[in-house]
Amino acid sequence: MTALAATPPLPESEEPAPTWRWKQADKPVKITVIAGSVGAFSGQSFHKRLGGVCENVEIRNLSKTGIGALQMKQRFRGQVLKNRNIKLSDEQFEHWAFVATGLNSIGMPEMTNHYVKGLVELAHSKGMKALVLSPTPWGKDGLSKFKGLSGLAKAEATRIVVDYVMGRNHPKDALGRYAAKRSVEGDVDWVASEIVDIGIDLYDSQLRDKDAEPRDVDAMRRLFEKDRAWKKAHADLDPDAYEAALAADAQRASEVPQWFMRPELRGFDYIHPNSEGHRVIAQVTCPSLPESWGCACDEL
Repeated sequence: MTALAATPPLPESEEPAPTWRWKQADKPVKITVIAGSVGAFSGQSFHKRLGGVCENVEIRNLSKTGIGALQMKQRFRGQVLKNRNIKLSDEQFEHWAFVATGLNSIGMPEMTNHYVKGLVELAHSKGMKALVLSPTPWGKDGLSKFKGLSGLAKAEATRIVVDYVMGRNHPKDALGRYAAKRSVEGDVDWVASEIVDIGIDLYDSQLRDKDAEPRDVDAMRRLFEKDRAWKKAHADLDPDAYEAALAADAQRASEVPQWFMRPELRGFDYIHPNSEGHRVIAQVTCPSLPESWGCACDEL
């Protein structure tokens, strides 16, 4: 998986027509999981673990390795909303879209937010609710792509997505140029259809290596002092404000390793959680789930 590249769009016509259907009439909460490789994990994934402790839910996993935010939206529309075997209007059931935002399109966070928001809007338009997990911590020291200031740039891109999931940023900051594609006019705050019903912050959770050794602050400061783009962006600041910005950014850059995933929770690389990591995801998520799911979170 290329963590900072957008996956080419998959034409919806190439998706096979959905044939799946709900099978457990005694499970009133119907959940469709939409994710990339984190949801496609073949072991004891976070959603399998939640399904094991939430007695009222029936889960259908529609995750697919390698897909980014656009493809998740396409897959949701094609496999859920266009599925004639599913009656979303049936009021005896409670329908949820369970989305895990991954890293396949994290290099373009505003675009990622645009398509995740689009998925949320589609779900709401059909009476469904949306539970969205933020990206997990990721990265590793010693790799060229995380050296110098590049690690901070990746962390900042990730936070833009995290902040949308958690409702912390304004549409202009979350969407960038994609804000012009909103269904509402003007520079206004989020409307109800765009807002995630339950957002889970996995980035700042027990998954991250918050006790990792920080990088040298002075070394980070020297990198910023030599960086043409940073100096140009801050050229209009007065000396005191310039110094404050330099100190703040150097401090944040030094803390980058503390936003990587804990080594013991990593799978085969610095991105994917292992089985224990999935257990932690389930543990972090479970307390925020609605009572209707019937979850016994202590069993996790």
